Order: sequence, then C-alpha cells, then structure tokens
Amino acid sequence: MKKVGIICEYNPLHNGHVYHFNKIKEESKADYIILSLSGYLTQRGDLAILDKFTRTKLALEMGIDLVIECPSLLSMNEALIFANAHVRNLATANVDEIWIGSEEGNEELYKKYYNLIQKKVFKDILDNFIQNGQGYKESFNKAISSFNLPPLKSNDMLGLFYYEAIIKINPNIKLKTIKRTNSFIEAEYNATSIQSASSIRANLKDANLYVPPYVKEYLSNTLDNDLLIPFIKFNIINNNLKELAESTEGIENRLKNIKGNTIEEMVKSLKTKRYSESKIRRLLIDCCFNIKKTNVLDSITNYNSLRILGFNENGQNILKELKDNANIYTNIKEGINNTFDFEIKIAKTLDLIYHTNFTKQEITKPIIKRAN
Repeated sequence: MKKVGIICEYNPLHNGHVYHFNKIKEESKADYIILSLSGYLTQRGDLAILDKFTRTKLALEMGIDLVIECPSLLSMNEALIFANAHVRNLATANVDEIWIGSEEGNEELYKKYYNLIQKKVFKDILDNFIQNGQGYKESFNKAISSFNLPPLKSNDMLGLFYYEAIIKINPNIKLKTIKRTNSFIEAEYNATSIQSASSIRANLKDANLYVPPYVKEYLSNTLDNDLLIPFIKFNIINNNLKELAESTEGIENRLKNIKGNTIEEMVKSLKTKRYSESKIRRLLIDCCFNIKKTNVLDSITNYNSLRILGFNENGQNILKELKDNANIYTNIKEGINNTFDFEIKIAKTLDLIYHTNFTKQEITKPIIKRAN
C-alpha cells in the first residue's frame, strides 16, 4: 500500500491547496495521504490565523487521511530546521514519497544544487556574504550565482532543504514536485478563484472567493496577531533578550527601541538588510512566548514523538501499522517531554489572550472524521 506525505501550514486552506492535493492524489496513485501540519506557529513567524485543530478538521474534510503535528518550537524556525522536522515526521510514518509545490517542477534540480552546497568552497562564499551583512536568502542565491547557476525561488529553496533532510533521514523516500504556475490551476479553477495564503490573510473580507465552501464559516473568527503585542512588549522589558531563539548579536538593542502599534509596524521598524522579515517576525513571537535557544535546541535534539492531530477511517489503518514502531501520542499532557510542555504553554497563553480552549483540546482525543 503506497503512502504519500505532504507538508503544509494551511494558513488558511484555500483553492490552490485543494488543487495541489487533488493533483498529488491523481499523479501519485497513493493509497494513503499523510499531512505533516505546522502547530500554532508558522515558519515565517506568525500565529496561524486558524488554530491547528481547526486546520486539521479542514484538512480531513478535503481528503487527507492522517494529520501529524510538527510542534511549534520546530515549525516556527529557519528553513532547514523546519524541513528536517517535517521530513522526520513523514519518515517515521513510513511514507514512500513526499510531494511538494515547486516553481521549476524538476526533482533533479535539487540533487544538482545539493551536491554544490555540500562543498566547502560554497560554504565559504556563503559565509562571506552573510558576514558582510546580507540576509541568508540573498547570500545563498548570490553564492549560487557565483557558480553560474540560477538563483532559487522560495519554494524551490525550501524544496532543496527537504531534499537535504531526506538524504540525511531516509534516502529511500522519493521527493516529487507539482509545478506551481498559474496555468496548471486553470484546468480546475478560474484564475480569479486562486490567491496565495498570504494574500488571503491580508484581505480576509474577500477570502470567501478563494477558499472551499467548508472553510468559509471559520474565517469569521480568526486569530488576530496584533493581540499578541501587549505580551511581546511586556516580555521585551522583562526577559533576557539574548536568550531568545532568533536573537543574534546587536538585534536585542534594536528590539528594546522597537516602534509600532501593529505587528506590521513593528516588523518594519526592526527590518534591516541583514535581518529578513521572517527572522524579525519569529523574533517577535519568541518574545511573546519567551522561546529560548535552549528550548529549540532541546526539541531538535530530543523530540522523537509523533503527535496525531486527526485521522479518518483510512488513516486509522496507518495508525494500527505504526503503533508498535513509533512513539505515538493522540493527546498530550505536561511531563511527557519538553516539546509537548512548551506546546501546552503556548496553548495556555493563547487561551488567556483569545479566550479559547486550546489547552483542553491538547489533552483530549484527536479529531476523527468518519466515512460519509
């Protein structure tokens, strides 16, 4: 039986994601499709506008068989850590293939670039650009260009990190791509019904045009990141900023003088050529929840569990297969491991801010979608 893995945040789930899922299902001929889903926090440094339990429910509604959580300490992180965590989830679930969106749609591209970035000469050039005050993505593509190779766009750069993670974790897994272009969606949807997740988040009043019917009802009650600001500002005053996960030399001084009354204004006041917008966003979320370097390092080093957020009847068959070979949890409580403890800490903070019941949901059974 063929198992295929996908990695997504669904922030929120939209028509492009549905096309992506249906195309994977068609081309892969998979018997099971397993999703590794980011927790409360996203890779670029946001609180997801819909909580992970809601996003799990919507993923199951779309047709996903099993949803595994990538915990927040790992999901909100630089690309390589993010990729490693998600790939490890799917490798533990014994997937045969991982399918991703790609600008080029060429799996061989990753092998070519991977062989280059392992070389010391490349690493030295990359470090030189970074030391000269340029951000990682810009430095990476400049280093690539110095070897007469075209720069990588965002999804293919992340795809390269997925490829690297697969090589390290389980080289038997095949990485497959779906090309991300406007034309490849036209067969399924009007061009006017497709928008990126970031565009939808920026214009929630128009979001219903771009999401499946079963998503629409949830977009009237999203989590506003600006409500985190009082906690961010309080912790800037009261915590050791040098210990924060994204803190680097000098940035804590800029943080103490931060300006702005919205997250966007705060990011703008901190952003420099050296510090990307995503790094600044992650730093602000670090402030909110007091996420330290030691917390992230512990998760990278010691987290080896599979947290199941939801499954359908088909996915239940996968759980039966995995239960003797994986450290599986369908609900969590404090004291299991430090990563779960921090997930519950985030849930408690969010409950305080948004008057939600995420802490209760953490300790209850996962979402099960029965067959229609």
